[in-house]
Amino acid sequence: MTITQLSHVAMEMGVILLSNGAETYRVEESMHRISIALGAKEAEIFVVPTTIILSVTLEGEVPLTRTQRIHTRKIDLTKVSEINHLSRQICYEPTNYKDLIAEIRRIDTIPSYPYYLHVLAFAFISQMFTLFFGGSLVDSGIGFLIGIGIKLQMDIMGRFEANVFFTNIVGGLIASTVAVTATGLGLTTNMNTIIIGSIMTLVPGLAITNSIRDIIAGDYLSGLTKGIEALLIGAAIAAGVAVPLSLLRPFWGG
Repeated sequence: MTITQLSHVAMEMGVILLSNGAETYRVEESMHRISIALGAKEAEIFVVPTTIILSVTLEGEVPLTRTQRIHTRKIDLTKVSEINHLSRQICYEPTNYKDLIAEIRRIDTIPSYPYYLHVLAFAFISQMFTLFFGGSLVDSGIGFLIGIGIKLQMDIMGRFEANVFFTNIVGGLIASTVAVTATGLGLTTNMNTIIIGSIMTLVPGLAITNSIRDIIAGDYLSGLTKGIEALLIGAAIAAGVAVPLSLLRPFWGG
């Protein structure tokens, strides 16, 4: 395998890992193991949440450096698991370049769950957390509807490539507006419970977890970056929730 092919395989696998929710240290370690297994004498990888820099050296050849910018990030742990499995396979079984690229393309195009399941997942998460925090069956039903609304709103704004912080502001606004309106109409008295349960679909739990894991692993730059991003998302959710609570206060009699 040539140095160009080697770097291409390692970079493509790293991009899939990073853009689908893998931790920084996992991306760096996986790319390093893949490069060495494919014949590299040395491999240096630097990863931050939005960029991957790879430098590989083969015996008797000039080092080759590649840089890849990550423009979109999402959570798809199925792809992360598949790439992890492929990286282990590369370390134990010799594989040619064409087969590797074909497998990487297959993993990258693995279809997600049907859209209605995504919507129902948001709805049930909102419903169950509303019950968990002490809401009634009526409250959980309202949370169910809010979950559907938040998912549809996120997808619509995603099509227009809206900023993630603005998307979370609108999500918090939807949750708060529906809860305040339901309270004003006399459907519930547990407005706070509904809001708290509904916004759990927006809370960046994985980002917070990855931030802590990266810091523990010594990747302070990535860890702090993800941590700040999670804090800003939390502030955006809070801002979205606060607007209806202020503007609609006369409506629900507070």
